[in-house]
Amino acid sequence: MNSRSSLPVGVAAFLLIANGAFAHHSYVMFDGSKTLTVSGTVAKLEWRNPHVFVWVYVARTGTPTGYELYAFENGSTNVLAKLGWSKATFAAGEKVTVDYWPLRDGRAGGHLVKATHADGKVSLGAGGPNDTTATAAVKAAEAAENAARDAKP
Repeated sequence: MNSRSSLPVGVAAFLLIANGAFAHHSYVMFDGSKTLTVSGTVAKLEWRNPHVFVWVYVARTGTPTGYELYAFENGSTNVLAKLGWSKATFAAGEKVTVDYWPLRDGRAGGHLVKATHADGKVSLGAGGPNDTTATAAVKAAEAAENAARDAKP
């Protein structure tokens, strides 16, 4: 294959990879025009990349189990760690109230905006269709880390 005929193949490969990356980071599945709130009990925290998930049981009358399991997507472990999160941020059985951007298709869950723990502590989410608060908080944390590093002799 000569260099002239390999150019279209290279461009096509690049576009496929770029399209996959764009699709991965798209938030079109979430309705950023409204924020909903539910309260429930943490089922589990999935602390892994590329996205952390918080699973919450929310009471629902009329369902066979008496609850509905909500899945809340979030940012990566690295970004959330800069916001103060860790594997221990949520414990199974803990009561929480979650503000979130809902899934457009109506399924239970969405993108976590913030979670308020029973003790009043707030855990901010990262990413999502309207992520300005978390982005500002991460930038402030990074600036503080840089200032502390620069202040060391």
